[in-house]
Parts: sequence; structure tokens; C-alpha cells
Amino acid sequence: MKQPELVLTEKRVSENKVEIIKEDVKAADPLNDTMVFSPNSNLDDYIIGKQIGQGAYAVVRIGLHKPTNKKVALKIYKKYKLEEPNRRKSVKREIKLMEKMRHMHIIELYEIIDTTKYVILAMEYVGGGSLHGYLKAKPNRRVEESDAKRILKQIFEGLRYCHQRCITHRDIKLENLLLDSKNNIKIIDFGFSTCVPNEKKIKIFCGTPSYMAPEIVRKTEYCGPPADIWAMGVLMFTILTGTFPYRGATDEELYAKICKADYHIPSEVICELSGEAKDLIKQLFSISADERPTAKQVLAHSWF
Repeated sequence: MKQPELVLTEKRVSENKVEIIKEDVKAADPLNDTMVFSPNSNLDDYIIGKQIGQGAYAVVRIGLHKPTNKKVALKIYKKYKLEEPNRRKSVKREIKLMEKMRHMHIIELYEIIDTTKYVILAMEYVGGGSLHGYLKAKPNRRVEESDAKRILKQIFEGLRYCHQRCITHRDIKLENLLLDSKNNIKIIDFGFSTCVPNEKKIKIFCGTPSYMAPEIVRKTEYCGPPADIWAMGVLMFTILTGTFPYRGATDEELYAKICKADYHIPSEVICELSGEAKDLIKQLFSISADERPTAKQVLAHSWF
């Protein structure tokens, strides 16, 4: 679903309760200690438009980079919201990871602007809406296998790139996948992501419940990439059937189904799906993380 065109304005956007003051980049700030800032960054280089997204600690606004006349997305963090150490650490990590990545199916970070009151990420603008909106516009909220294959292949290619660099996304979901004007995928929002050796186990409970792998909901130590692969199973199932594989009236009921991989393909869809698609879903939903295929192995599956 295409987002409505937004009118850019150079006036202060205080009517939306955001008062971005044109400030030069500051050299001394608690967030700067491990960050690389663009040396000539200046908020005056941007026209700031309407809000197009919102997260826990930031808002996203459309922008125009005046020197290049290029449309961008501006992710704006208010510094007073980052005073808590873990929040500040999370933003640092997100920026450091995005600086490392250049891939056609991952959102690109252009530059970081640091002012007295804000940290602003100037990023690639993707105007085609989210995969969630794309599905909502489809009959029965699902797509044909051929379309699903194209979409999922691009996401798995992006994840293979991440996993090869020991980066785990940890929040793969419909809302964190955008479509450009040609309906190509861009993975966004690396706020939950980590960069640790793929074989190193972590014990952090995070993500979106419906997409969480069994090892996460059990609150046991787990390796990152297999958790992304499980989330991709949820994504594949949802795209092909129009429903989530695991649902419950309570978190406890939901988690119980996840831990048993208790999913059922709807009867009206099961006859339409190819045997290869069903086989891949089954592999992605391996309860044991060690038995799940890697992104590279998935891309070599017969369904693709």
C-alpha cells in the first residue's frame, strides 16, 4: 500500500509537537564516544516534513537533503529520552551496525547529525509502505506463491548478508520490511539487533511475541541467527496463508503453541500450497535451533 505523498515544509514543525531547532553538529556529547559522525553534517542542509513513523524512543519524519535534492527519512532521537544507559547503548549499537552494512535489501544510513538536543539518523527513504500494508491490500491478506517467493528471497538475501557479518536482526516482522517503488524489499529497524559471533549464546528476551522462537520464549540461552530463521517461518506462513501460525488468548497460550511448533495450515489454503513450500515451512519451524537451516541453506532450497 503506497503511502500518501507528503508536503515538505521548511518552517519549524512545532504544530506536531516536535521543535527541531537548526543547530550545528556538536563535538562533545555522551553519545559520541564510540560513534563516527559525518564531519560536515548540519541540520540546515535538510528540509523537515511530516511524521511518517514512530518508535519507542524516536520519531521518523520525511526530509529533503537540500544539497542533493534527495528525499530521505530522518529518524529523530530526543536526547533526554536516551539518558538511561541501556537506551543510549541500544542507539549506539544500532548506528554502529548500520554503518557497517551496504546491501540492496537493507535500509541505508547516509549520515548522523548530532545536535545539543537530538541525534538524527538520515536514512534512505522508501515510499512504498510496509509489507503489512501490502498484505492488507490483497484479497484474503495473502499473496500467490510466485510473489511470496520473490519477496522472501530478497529478505533471506538480506539476512544472509547480516548473518555472514555476525549481525542478528532479532525483530523480523511485517512492519519492519518496507517496499520501494518497484516492490523490492528493504529491511529496517535494527534497534534490537546484536553483533556477536554466530555461535555465541545470549539470553535476552526481546522481539515481537508472535515471531519469537521457542528458545526465546523459554528464556534459555540461544544463538542469534536461528531465531531470525524462525521469525522468517512466521513471515512465510503469514504471507502465504493470510493468518499467523501461532495465536493465543494469552501470552502463555501463545508461547505454549510456539514451544511445540503447534501450527496448522488453513484448510482453504493447504491444497493450494506446493509441497516444496510446506516442506520449507516445516524446516523453518524446527523446534531445535540447531536443526533449522541457515539463510544460505534456505536460498538453496528447491522452493526457490
